[in-house]
Parts: sequence; structure tokens; C-alpha cells
Amino acid sequence: MNILKALVLIIASGAVLVGIALTEHTRSDRWKVKTLADGFHVDTVAVATTIADQAAVPCPKVGEDVKRLPSEKTLYSLTARLVEAKKEFDGDYHLILEDPASHLRMIAEIPDTTAAASPVYRQDFARARTEITKLLGRKPGFLGVHPVGTCWVQVEGIGFFDEPHIFAPTGTAPNDREIHPVLHIQSLASAPVSN
Repeated sequence: MNILKALVLIIASGAVLVGIALTEHTRSDRWKVKTLADGFHVDTVAVATTIADQAAVPCPKVGEDVKRLPSEKTLYSLTARLVEAKKEFDGDYHLILEDPASHLRMIAEIPDTTAAASPVYRQDFARARTEITKLLGRKPGFLGVHPVGTCWVQVEGIGFFDEPHIFAPTGTAPNDREIHPVLHIQSLASAPVSN
């Protein structure tokens, strides 16, 4: 019985620590950047890019207190293969994208519409999340959902540098570059033509 109590105490303590860390994270400057809650207004014209282009952007040192960087002010349009989608503990949809030419991968995320995201862009986030559900046939869960067959998508969103993680999430670009937030995503009928 003492072992069971100790196990329950360890699990409960871990849950409390995760909850405290998540609360602090969602109040940070980086959180405001990646959910557009920092007052930034997005350009209306997207710049075409690739995962290889994004992986080549020099990685600055970032932490929870870093506000929007100059390299995080561009709306990009990116064509890639959707490898997986899952829901993270913060409620965001975590998408793993793969470059059709280089096979490099990167993460794109669609913020949780109920979180402290910018009210100006919540409808965009909601539409993008609905589109992911349509593409996959169900909502992403914590274990992740893989598309049936090859799924090509065009994603529009803002370039973002995530903080380095002790254990990098699957699909992380070598420089921690992401498209975050995703404002629009659409399915493509076929693979993009390589230049």
C-alpha cells in the first residue's frame, strides 16, 4: 500500500510541475510571438519558401523572454508533405512537414483557439484546424495521426524560432525553425513540381 501511495504522489507531483511549467510558458513573450498575441499584424502577401530555405536561416539564441525577432515577421507559403499531426499538451496542433526535394523536416503549429491567442487571428486558426481534421479524417490526438497515403499540403504561416528542447520533438528542423502560427492550410491534389 505504501508503494501505491508513493506512486500516486510521484504522478500527482509530476502533473503539478507540468501544469506550472505550462502556465508559465503560456504567459511568456515567446508564447505571445507564436500565437500573434504580441500585437503583430501579418502581411497579406505570402513569400514562397521551402523547408530547406527555412532550415538555412541562422538560429539566434532564444528563451522565454525573447520578443519577436526580425526573422519572425514574414508570412510564408510552403508546400510540403504532411507526415503527421498531433495535439500537444498546450492544445496546439503539431504538424510534421517534409520537403519533397531535400526530405528535410520541420514543424508547423496551429495554435489552440481557446488559449491566449490573438482574437484577430482565432478564426484563421480555427479554419486551419478544421482543415487538418478534414485531411486526416479525424482530429489529431496526443499520440498523433498519420495521413492515409501521401498528403501534399500548402501551408501559410509566420516563421518562428522555437527554444531548443532537451529532447527535440519529432520533425524538428536542425535550427529549431518552425512555421508558427499556421494561418492557412490546404490540400494539394499532387506533388509539387521541383525546380
